[in-house]
Amino acid sequence: MSMLRDPTTRRSIARLLLAWTATRALLVGATFGLAEYFLPDVYLYSTWTILLDERQFPVGDAFWQYPPGAGVLFALSGVVGPDPIIGFVVLAVLADAAILALLTAASLRIHRDRYSPASMRGPWAWVIGGIAVGPVMLSRFDLFPTLFAVAALLLVSRPWLSGIAAGVGGLLKVWPALILLALPRRSLWRGVAAALATVAIGTALIAAWAQGGVSFLGEQGERGLQLESVGALPFVIAGALGQPQEVVLRYGAFEIVMPGATTAGLVITALGIGLIGVIALQRLRGRLESVAPGDVALALVLVSVATSRVFSPQYSVWIVGIAAAASVDRRSRLRTVTILLVVMAALTSVIFPWLYGSLIETTWYAACVQLARIGLLLTCTITAVAVVLAPNAVDRMPVIRGLARPL
Repeated sequence: MSMLRDPTTRRSIARLLLAWTATRALLVGATFGLAEYFLPDVYLYSTWTILLDERQFPVGDAFWQYPPGAGVLFALSGVVGPDPIIGFVVLAVLADAAILALLTAASLRIHRDRYSPASMRGPWAWVIGGIAVGPVMLSRFDLFPTLFAVAALLLVSRPWLSGIAAGVGGLLKVWPALILLALPRRSLWRGVAAALATVAIGTALIAAWAQGGVSFLGEQGERGLQLESVGALPFVIAGALGQPQEVVLRYGAFEIVMPGATTAGLVITALGIGLIGVIALQRLRGRLESVAPGDVALALVLVSVATSRVFSPQYSVWIVGIAAAASVDRRSRLRTVTILLVVMAALTSVIFPWLYGSLIETTWYAACVQLARIGLLLTCTITAVAVVLAPNAVDRMPVIRGLARPL
């Protein structure tokens, strides 16, 4: 790239790579140094690797809630390292590096002014956001679908490639399919067709490789309202104020078992489906063409997380990844929101694992951190939805106007 001839740009990239290397070395060290906190999920993944080596998905395992593509990745973790645990972390570091490379390449590509250095807001958001997320980023599966979701977003100008990336992401987890709605209406159907073809071909190939690849579908409807979720916040606050709360461990997560918890979960789920449906309808009507694709994608991801019954700490990886990709586009009005989301990710890393026991006991200090975390998420979600659905009205909304001001 001609931009690399600019010494200022080269120095900027060198600083970026140095920061990434230093922060990721810290994350790798913390992941293994504090293994009792961060590696239990990876130990579970390693048991699945053993099954997958025999071409068998973990059918009937309540903890298996992944689309079939996840099986391929868990099988690979047993190949790239001396054992599946090290292999998984190696794959995670490679995925992390790939996201940084995509963000950096996109930042250089869209910067056409040869007389000034390229903006590296997106790559820096990823580097800083990653350290804010903490070791969870390298010890959970969510980094891998995030890689393909980021690729799909950065490739919106090439709908076929964007659709393929979203399709691969959808084979790992369902949420990357939301990125398709970032495509302009004129190219939306090409992206959807590419994604569907990718999922169909990928599922067929995986079915030929191992048995039970679609068993995850039977495990999706049983989850309750997780303690960390937005819907559980009133129960956490009530517990901090002295009202007894009942929390049980199910599917590897602590869930609220109180009157009204099921209703709260259903209400927020319905709200999320409704908001995503409205954004999809506006896209089909061609009313989102003036909104930056990254802003649309970030709004969709924030809505899906804020209205989920499950808000696990690793969901911060999704949010930081899409926020970083959105920040690459100079048209984005959500760059300030990205800063707040990085702060939210840092609060999440404080709650898990350090305050998680206190959150289960609904102590006042854990409840305060959770309130700040959820407050930031909701503020950012409302701002993003307003920018997408009512961009002309944003200037009449004082708080949102300040957060949606282009940087």
